[in-house]
Amino acid sequence: MGRVVRYRLLNPGRATAGIWADAVSRFAETRVWRDAAMWLATDGSRGLFESEYLRHLRLDCREPVLGAGFVKVEGDETDALAVCFGLLGLTGEHGGRVLLDDPDNPIRKQRRVEFIEGAVSGTRTIDELMVASPIFKRMPRGTITFYPPRYGGRTLPGPPSPPGQWRFALQGMRAEAGGFLEAAAEAMRIYRGLQAIG
Repeated sequence: MGRVVRYRLLNPGRATAGIWADAVSRFAETRVWRDAAMWLATDGSRGLFESEYLRHLRLDCREPVLGAGFVKVEGDETDALAVCFGLLGLTGEHGGRVLLDDPDNPIRKQRRVEFIEGAVSGTRTIDELMVASPIFKRMPRGTITFYPPRYGGRTLPGPPSPPGQWRFALQGMRAEAGGFLEAAAEAMRIYRGLQAIG
């Protein structure tokens, strides 16, 4: 089946599970996913697959699960990062606790991550969880390279970015944004603009 990133809503914080499901849907609509978009099954889900997925997951879990879903990564690391940063942002917005499981992630410290109230559980920050090397998004007509905040390599001169700042490069252009999701969105806008002009 390939790599799958799974997530569970264990505490909805200041929102309900239904509000969380709507928030995940709105977030999923903000980007193009390589496979199916991110989703969250809750008790209010009407689809048979979503309802059964949640029911079976609850049978295997020791703690109450209020919502759950998964994303097939299909070779696009930026989809896995979008799930990670998206859930982090939603716990900041709504509060609560979300557990992310990515057992096939090549980076051990990213295989199981817990987000509580907009922060990573434990002593690490989200920037410390990220690798310090570039991340590549292969596109039909080129590659977009994302540079995490801790990256300070030879291909992108200068010191590492300030905490939370991601840089990206495509077709000889470089820019910086206030987070991974913002960098990915801006890089895709530039990519589509370049494709439109030829």
